[in-house]
Amino acid sequence: MNVGRGRDELRGRRDEGLQAPAPPTAGVEGNEILTSAAGIVLLILLLVEAVTIIHMGGLKSTHMFIGLVLIPPVTLKLASTGYRMVNYYARNRAYRAIGPPPLPLRLSAPVLVASVIVVLTTGVLLLATGHRSNEVLTIHKAGTIAFGVVLAVHLLAYAVRAIRAASNDWRARRREAVAGRDARAMLVAAAVGGGVALAVALLPTINSYGH
Repeated sequence: MNVGRGRDELRGRRDEGLQAPAPPTAGVEGNEILTSAAGIVLLILLLVEAVTIIHMGGLKSTHMFIGLVLIPPVTLKLASTGYRMVNYYARNRAYRAIGPPPLPLRLSAPVLVASVIVVLTTGVLLLATGHRSNEVLTIHKAGTIAFGVVLAVHLLAYAVRAIRAASNDWRARRREAVAGRDARAMLVAAAVGGGVALAVALLPTINSYGH
């Protein structure tokens, strides 16, 4: 009996040794929280931008100001989602474990990325040229429509998850479990601050737009 039990214990320890360790998840969770936080900041800014589109006649300067503020937060969001994508397709075990987004979102993601880049790029070009190109303005409007449609789909899919992930970062237990809270907060603050600084620096250009 003792010999059999000893063999079973030895076999159990050996099997445990052969099992692969669970992939670390702190980096994955930290990336998700950062992505969600950047997404919430972008959503707030985009809602303000949407109001300026509706009332473009009296809020044109505000529209351009918010558009410039958006550039660094959009860059941060693209960087965080791109980091996850690269790790997933590089077969990082932690990122593979959480799986890919649903297929419709994966297929529409390139359209979302391309459209936001088109909108921001053409917006900057219009500001730089003083609105002297109807072609650029047409592309800007088309990109805005495409971006709005695809963004609505992604918001319906991710809104609850994004809010939950970002709010979790404020809980004491979550702060202890997922390292890097201060670094994430600094990245988001730097993105917003950088966007505001860029817009303030270009205020003279914004005020002289179209003249």
